[in-house]
Amino acid sequence: MSPKRRLSTAALLMSLTAPLFVAVGMLPAHAASRADDQITAYSADATLTKDGELQVKETVDLTAGGTTFTRTLATRVRSDAERDRTYELKDVSATVNGQPAEGFRNESTDDGRELTLNVSGQSKIVYSYTVDNVVADSVDGRQVSWPIVQGFSTAIPKAELSVTVPFATWVTCFAGRAGSSMPCTSSQLGESAALEIQQNGVPAGGRVTFLTGLSGDANVQPNAEFSTRWSLGRAFTVDSTTGGLAVLVFGLGLLGAVGLWFFRGRDAAKVGAGTPERPVLDGADGPQFAAPDGIRPGQVGTVVDETADVVDITATLLDLAVRNYLTIVEQPRQSQYGKLDWELQRLHPGGPELLPYEKALLDAVFADGDRVLVSALGPSLRPRLNLVREQLYADVVTQGWFSNRPDAVRNRWTTAGLVLLGAGAVVTIVLAVVSKFALVGLAVMAAGLVLALVGQAAPARTARGAAVLGRVAGLQHYLANESSADLPQTHRLEFASRCLPYAAVLGLTEKWALEIAATDDDDDPDAGIGWYSGPENWHLSDIGESLSNFVTSFGGSLTTARRLFG
Repeated sequence: MSPKRRLSTAALLMSLTAPLFVAVGMLPAHAASRADDQITAYSADATLTKDGELQVKETVDLTAGGTTFTRTLATRVRSDAERDRTYELKDVSATVNGQPAEGFRNESTDDGRELTLNVSGQSKIVYSYTVDNVVADSVDGRQVSWPIVQGFSTAIPKAELSVTVPFATWVTCFAGRAGSSMPCTSSQLGESAALEIQQNGVPAGGRVTFLTGLSGDANVQPNAEFSTRWSLGRAFTVDSTTGGLAVLVFGLGLLGAVGLWFFRGRDAAKVGAGTPERPVLDGADGPQFAAPDGIRPGQVGTVVDETADVVDITATLLDLAVRNYLTIVEQPRQSQYGKLDWELQRLHPGGPELLPYEKALLDAVFADGDRVLVSALGPSLRPRLNLVREQLYADVVTQGWFSNRPDAVRNRWTTAGLVLLGAGAVVTIVLAVVSKFALVGLAVMAAGLVLALVGQAAPARTARGAAVLGRVAGLQHYLANESSADLPQTHRLEFASRCLPYAAVLGLTEKWALEIAATDDDDDPDAGIGWYSGPENWHLSDIGESLSNFVTSFGGSLTTARRLFG
């Protein structure tokens, strides 16, 4: 045999026989503990049939130390980095001292067959079986292999094998414990295509594996079978096929999500450029504040970000105060560094001029009476703020700015995305178990995540809503860049006060609180400005800090209502 052939043959034998230690290691505890069993002789005869099956007869001389004897025949051995070679055993039988073995059991395990029989004292056991799938094609031609000696938990002093393989051209044999590359004591190709093999000292759990080549005249077809061995790396294989398919699946999911947003999630009209919107109406009594289209602060926040949140509720309360439905009374500190608090006083219940969400907010804040401290609001607000939120979402639909409630639209998209994400997780698990395409399942999961995220921007404004948003952008430009300095002194305080709730919802609270403070034209303490008053020695010039603290404190009370903004 050529050195190249022998090297490749040795490598193949090592890969085929390496996992046998797994099968041996899985021997039952009662078999492994039978150290008092002794095998005094072992021989085997095997013949390759024209159908590619190996008929095996093994003779074992045993001095039994107990009443049962067990050995295991492996039917799955490692072939290469990704595959196992599988054999099929059939017609398995055993005799003891020439008689059918008593208590003979032939039980399947994960990687082989466990053979158990009853013995006592000196016994001659003969195992007979047929092995299929022993013929394989390789780079060196057609070959036959089988680990013929295996699965004994007792050492064998000497094993003698005779294997008849018609048209055999060469033979190689390896012995020792699993993973060993040690050649057998002797192996040669004798007359009549008989392989004569001897091995001195097969250790407990060891094996003897032969490999022989077939000439081109052998009319034996290859029948070897292989099964892919599962591994996490293989399940998530990244190659041109799996990577390309994953990219395609994710691309289709992304395209679908973008398409849904394009046709269902976009505003019905283009939002205006946000030309400065001067909210001033010149009347008989002088300039007055006039919001674009009469929009109110809570509506502004919901139209802008499509969400009814803390700042919208806070701005609505400020607006109700400025419109004289309640007053905000800053309480004196209990000490120099004591905590600030405010008392809210309801002036009147309001009538049809209040929008439903404004009425719901007043009722929620003053649920326990017409006077309430901000510090005590958290517990009383929790069961009622959901109604405020529901009414605010319903209001923007009633106004014709949205065709459907923004929260309901987001929930539908999010639910669809989460369902797709969950389906992708199931697909990932299934594909990971049965194939190397688990990466495709991850692509489905990613598509579901994209759908859920795109859904957050999916609530679509109507053409009317888009127009209002454009005007709100103009109002924001005015509030951010203009002031009330050009108004008559007598109108500045009222105008700045009316602007304040809109400034609060648009992130400009401090600027317009300072506009109010700037109207303080003396050093005397002030009693208040109608809708806001402070403790003794409070000055209107302090209102900037006061209002910033109030917005922070009241907003904090709202966020304690976990179900509202969860």
